[in-house]
Amino acid sequence: MGHGAADRIINIEIRAREVIDGIAITFTRNGRTEAKNFGGPLGNPYEIPLQVDEYLVGIEGSVDTILGITLVRNLTLRTNKESYGPFGTSGGKPFSLPLLDGKIIGFFGRAGAVIDAIGVYLAPN
Repeated sequence: MGHGAADRIINIEIRAREVIDGIAITFTRNGRTEAKNFGGPLGNPYEIPLQVDEYLVGIEGSVDTILGITLVRNLTLRTNKESYGPFGTSGGKPFSLPLLDGKIIGFFGRAGAVIDAIGVYLAPN
């Protein structure tokens, strides 16, 4: 799972039920708009359209092991303007990446039918 570093993230769709089922990212890179989809198609869709001057400054959530499978249980995304989430359900081991300076410009991780792991690419403001 991954789309590399983007010039700007335009839209994020998170699909979630009890866990994070999938994530779709729409972004610009080198003047072109691209979209990447990760994980499975199930889950309730939550759209996060980012304003032109809005960018991601933090991500938090939790991971859990269910039936021997490690997965992302919930996610909250923070921008310079707003907080979105939590999506998914509570429980598991929490993680948090707040940025004091800089922004998130991309995602990577591991996914099958659900999101197993998630990481971010960072850039200075």
